Amino acid sequence: MRSLGVDIGTSNIKIVELSKSGSEIVLDNYGILETYGYLDRPNAAIQSSYFKIVEETTVDLLKKLLKSFKPHTKRAVISLPIFSSFVTIFDIPLTDEKEISRAIPFEAKKYIPLPLEDLTIDWAIINEGNRLAKNVSSRILLIAIPKDLIQRYQRIAKGVGLDVVAFELESVSLARSLLGQDKSPALILDVGAQSTNVAIVENGYLVSNENLTTAGSEITHVIAQGLGVSKERAEEFKRVKGFNVEPQETEVVNLMLPVIDYFGNEISRSLNIYKEKTGVDIKNVILAGGTANLPGLEKYLSQQLELSVQRAWPFANISYQQFLEPLLKEIGPSLAVATGLALRGIY
Repeated sequence: MRSLGVDIGTSNIKIVELSKSGSEIVLDNYGILETYGYLDRPNAAIQSSYFKIVEETTVDLLKKLLKSFKPHTKRAVISLPIFSSFVTIFDIPLTDEKEISRAIPFEAKKYIPLPLEDLTIDWAIINEGNRLAKNVSSRILLIAIPKDLIQRYQRIAKGVGLDVVAFELESVSLARSLLGQDKSPALILDVGAQSTNVAIVENGYLVSNENLTTAGSEITHVIAQGLGVSKERAEEFKRVKGFNVEPQETEVVNLMLPVIDYFGNEISRSLNIYKEKTGVDIKNVILAGGTANLPGLEKYLSQQLELSVQRAWPFANISYQQFLEPLLKEIGPSLAVATGLALRGIY
């Protein structure tokens, strides 16, 4: 069994190909195609909020990547952006699945500001109540995705000849690739080029999700503006140096800190809200997305939050050729979503 995980981000496309033989899962191939037009022209992003995705451009870029990638299968799971979806969690005083299923459309209208006929709705019971107790309830994870968005991705897949097994929200894929069977609660900060997602996962389920418009490109912008250099030069400095600067370069760190501290404050806020609701302290924070590679970022946030902060490592239960490990350690955070997608395709 083989599967492709195709992660279409705001500024790049990532593909991971996995195969499964018996109980062993093997990394067969991976590929990343990055675009940088968004640094000077935000509208040049592959996709952005407000349900926008540039279909023709995306098909062209995906064709180029697949031509270089040369996958052994066309079977694929494709990511859907969390900022174009509606995710909510609520309690319902029911435990029977058939009764819950009948109640979902009525409950959904309370939380979703769009006509239900325009949406594809999925739900799961994430914390079922005790059936033998009185006044029991079930906690429901509700995900609603605009049908128009799915149709756009279907046309993209058709345009490059992929056989789509499923579409999946980025945060769900992240939880699968980074936490596996670990049921303890964790917060995942996924910092992309133009969008940041703060997700809390509990018992393997997405239980909280918030999208932020401040992202990696903002760090690039403040460096370029503060130093008077091009955004391309600022992007290179960010990726190579980060917090690991020479004494004469500390000005760059000072430029980045307002953005980094904003991320830290958002993490703290999400952790506090979760604790207020559940009484549980989350001890595990994971950094994903391209900005997770910012040198020294996890150390800085760990000190700021007084928590364990780790870079995403999606290959913990996946076999790969050992000579790839140094490179995979560098790009692992960027491939976390694509890996989670591919895992879904082979289960």
